[in-house]
Amino acid sequence: ESEKETEGGIILSQKAQVKKTEGLVVSTGPGRTHQESGILFEMPVTSGDSVLYGKYDGTEIDYDGSKHMLIRDTDIMVKYTGDKLTLDSAEMTSDSILVKVNRSGEEETSSGLLIASTANKGKASTGEVVRVGPGRMAANGELMTVDVSVGDFVKFRDFAGNEVTIEKEDYAVVRFP
Repeated sequence: ESEKETEGGIILSQKAQVKKTEGLVVSTGPGRTHQESGILFEMPVTSGDSVLYGKYDGTEIDYDGSKHMLIRDTDIMVKYTGDKLTLDSAEMTSDSILVKVNRSGEEETSSGLLIASTANKGKASTGEVVRVGPGRMAANGELMTVDVSVGDFVKFRDFAGNEVTIEKEDYAVVRFP
């Protein structure tokens, strides 16, 4: 459901309302079948898990008189337990990592030049890795782990990460290609 009134009491029109992109997993299918090998990849979530998914992902349906979203396992950015997403409860799926984005005033290039924040018009694309997913499944069904660890500092392409806010802090969910 969309919010109709802000915390400050401002009433939002239907067009300006925020589409919620989190929910509780009610049911899942058996998983996804690899298109070449036919191996079944299990679902990364189970009934009862809470998930955060992309703003434009999923299809809304009406089931038993209430609205539900059909989303693919690849649409899930973060899964978590409990009623509220916190850093402690956040888990990454597949080959995704959660990066605490660096929003400092300046950025240093590899040659040592400092770039002022006013020169960077794009989204934040550097930060510290705080969560790492288990990895991607290979065609033979084996897990290929992600080559970064918690605590690593990474730079990723502008607009490659999906921005999320957890406990009033900015993070990016980045999926490895």
